[in-house]
Amino acid sequence: MKKILKLSIVLLGALFVLLGCRSESKSVFVLQTDTSKVTYTYVYDKGNDTVISLTTDVVVRLSGVQEFATETRQKRDELVNQMKDIEGVKVTSSDGENAIGFTIEIDVKKFKLDDAESREKAPSLYQTMDTALIKKNDKVSFSASKESIERLGLEEQKEEK
Repeated sequence: MKKILKLSIVLLGALFVLLGCRSESKSVFVLQTDTSKVTYTYVYDKGNDTVISLTTDVVVRLSGVQEFATETRQKRDELVNQMKDIEGVKVTSSDGENAIGFTIEIDVKKFKLDDAESREKAPSLYQTMDTALIKKNDKVSFSASKESIERLGLEEQKEEK
């Protein structure tokens, strides 16, 4: 009984060491204009260069022109509705007097980049993901994805310490 208890303690300790060595990292990229701000937040396994999740946050500043604000809200709602019910995608929207926005959370393990039916349902989402989530050696590579979005002008934000 004592040997089993000692072995269990050793195995439990090894499990904690293995879990503690996980190389999960986070990187934030931003593209800002006079009227909008797009933020991509990647969570990835640094050791395997594999993206775990991607959160895209889009904020659009509204002008004082009511027609522009109404049209912008309608376009945002149309995009959000396209993304509903796609596996691995969670989308939320926000509405304010001076700005509107939406956030797309992609669970890369559940999201299917190659799903033709979802691609047809939400073409804008897939066009974005074709640039933001780049496969390399049958996995979504953080380094390849980073290179792709930096070519679009998104800049990595250095973490302040």
